[in-house]
Amino acid sequence: MADMNQNREAEQKKEAGCATRHAARREVRRAAREAVFALLFETEYHPDEQAEDILARAVEDRDIPTEEDYVRNVYLGIMAHRDEVDERIGRHAKGWRTNRLSRVSRAILRLGAYELMFVKSTPTAVAINEAVELSKKFDDPKARAFINGVLNSVKNELAEGGKTEETSVSADADDEA
Repeated sequence: MADMNQNREAEQKKEAGCATRHAARREVRRAAREAVFALLFETEYHPDEQAEDILARAVEDRDIPTEEDYVRNVYLGIMAHRDEVDERIGRHAKGWRTNRLSRVSRAILRLGAYELMFVKSTPTAVAINEAVELSKKFDDPKARAFINGVLNSVKNELAEGGKTEETSVSADADDEA
């Protein structure tokens, strides 16, 4: 009987440890997404600067999260595919041209749409939820529903034809909701 209780306790501790590690990895990824968002927002104010230069300055000046590869790959991926991402957003932002969106909303939508379009290892629900969470933290309260709606429309369009391509972003199963 004592052995059974010890085994049960050991199993519960193991499960609790896994859940704690998973939550910690999820928070690291959330911080990495915030860093990408900040870089995209900063880029809005330096349109003539190269993305590599903005990233290098940010890495030097700020505390970029430990998932620096994610930050680098996603930010530079968004910048490399910005026209395609913006075109996709524009198709689903009913009544709004991408260049007329607020800088905050545009940065959040670019990040969310890019993850939906190019990062197969990020589940669609996670990409959309994280974009909405960024909106809650940084954007106007009215923007949440808009961002959710646009990204859901992008998700539905992609479901008909699949994601665009896999990127080199390393996104383990840590991104589960």
